[in-house]
Amino acid sequence: MKIKISLIFFLFFSYSESFSESYIKASNGITWDKNNMTYSAEGNVEFKNDEIKAYANKMKAFYNIENEKEVFEIVNLDTDVKIYYDNEIFSSNSATYNKLSSLITLYGDVSIVSPERYLSGDELIVDLKNNTRTLKTIGKESLAEALIKDE
Repeated sequence: MKIKISLIFFLFFSYSESFSESYIKASNGITWDKNNMTYSAEGNVEFKNDEIKAYANKMKAFYNIENEKEVFEIVNLDTDVKIYYDNEIFSSNSATYNKLSSLITLYGDVSIVSPERYLSGDELIVDLKNNTRTLKTIGKESLAEALIKDE
């Protein structure tokens, strides 16, 4: 009996590890379009790869084949977006993650929350490679703000 249980655990973890690099989960379903090399998902969408973990209500992910594996290159997120990267949380109305250029671009009601600061504005460009954050405002009534935690 122990051998069967151990074998089942081994097979389960081996299987999940082989697919653990990237994944998409969604409560309302996922559509795979092989011809256009995309996945579309709706309803409590969760996306994860080796760099980020993201949540939204809708998502469209474009992939390419590298070393016989699907690699997500561009992920468009829409409605109630939250992206987790290191110790930061990015929130917005919509966002695009581009793995090839190492950029995350967030649009509409943008905020960054980290242990040291809170920033908000209309548009945010996160350069993962150069470790920079560029916060922009759109229109005369907009305001970019940065709140830094005092020790």
